Amino acid sequence: MFEDVNEGLDPEKKDSEYHFFYNREERLKNAPQNVQDYYNGKMKPLRGFAVFYKNKANLYILLALVFFVGVAWIYSGFNRFRNYAKIADLDCNLSAFSYADEVYVNATFTRNVKSKKTDEEDVKIHFLAINADLQVYEESDDFVTYKGGETIIRAKFSDYDIIRIDALVSVNGEEKELSAVVKR
Repeated sequence: MFEDVNEGLDPEKKDSEYHFFYNREERLKNAPQNVQDYYNGKMKPLRGFAVFYKNKANLYILLALVFFVGVAWIYSGFNRFRNYAKIADLDCNLSAFSYADEVYVNATFTRNVKSKKTDEEDVKIHFLAINADLQVYEESDDFVTYKGGETIIRAKFSDYDIIRIDALVSVNGEEKELSAVVKR
């Protein structure tokens, strides 16, 4: 904007030739053209959302921001949590928490709202307790017949060093693996 304006003092001019005008009109009359335009209201600054796309550099930043937010949104949509799975029209949610040197595990099964099935489902679950060395510390199996509503399968492990619970869930022959970090 001010690239072509020489802001330095001319050494050939004497100090007496430089004069400061206290009157606004006199100052504007001797000012460069772009300063006169600004004070006359011909140069309006960008306001609102136009700031983001009128300048080329700001437009690139806006497009990069939209791209990365879009990628993160799409990635989170396709990458479900590891403690949730849809198995044979059943929604399964695995959770684990620690209390008083015990680790409690809950596997919750509900019928998917889009499903029209109403028949019973055979649910088998195999829990694996993983310790801090990432070794299987303890195992537990359970079996239940899902008859509708909400069914919860619970297990308890007795060690404070368990950091994660893995579960192999089988519903009518269809298997999925779930994993939940133990909440302290």
